[in-house]
Amino acid sequence: MPLRSVYVPDPAFQKDRIHIQGEEHRHLVVARAEEDELIEIFDGNGNVWTAGVESVGKRETVAVLKEARQVTRDSIELILALALIRVAAFELALEKVVEVGITRIVPFAAVRSNAAPNKRPDRWARIIIEAAKQSKRYCLPILDAPKSFKAVLSIPPATKIMFAERSGGSLKSALAGSPVLYLIGPEGGWTDQELEAAHEQGFHTVSLGAAILKAETAAIVGGSLIRYELG
Repeated sequence: MPLRSVYVPDPAFQKDRIHIQGEEHRHLVVARAEEDELIEIFDGNGNVWTAGVESVGKRETVAVLKEARQVTRDSIELILALALIRVAAFELALEKVVEVGITRIVPFAAVRSNAAPNKRPDRWARIIIEAAKQSKRYCLPILDAPKSFKAVLSIPPATKIMFAERSGGSLKSALAGSPVLYLIGPEGGWTDQELEAAHEQGFHTVSLGAAILKAETAAIVGGSLIRYELG
């Protein structure tokens, strides 16, 4: 059984002990962490520590360091630019693309976006952390503040992909290596002006097949297929 993961962005070990407080401590209490249980602590930057639970109190969990290791960042850099969509749908996509291995997420306002920019960035950050803990992604993806479509088009990756329902070619022929930036539009689709602006900036239009996918589904499927093609 995998060890329970605990996220501590700036761990401070004192005589090989760490005091875990706040939300991560509450999670351990709810999970009924026991004395001598092994857990793994990670800081989101690839540093991972295996520790044994020494005590679980009302306000903190104390764990004793057993082992430390470094996890290297994924060599494949995948940047998802996702149009603002319904909150529940956006948050589902956010969770699942972290599991897939997206390394950066850029929300943006498209012409047909039916949601306003998020006013609770802490919630989005927490969703990313929980998804990383579940999928053992020890390097947290970067979450940008919501941008304009114009700002998204100015990001300079090696591969630029725009998933679209019409006039799309094959994914394999569009890939020119990592980093890959892929765009997912809103539930109402892209406007002709957005398609034209993306083409002018060197984006390749790619189709995900004959079926019309929801935006959140396209974000997950698109990222998975890109990762598969890049190996």
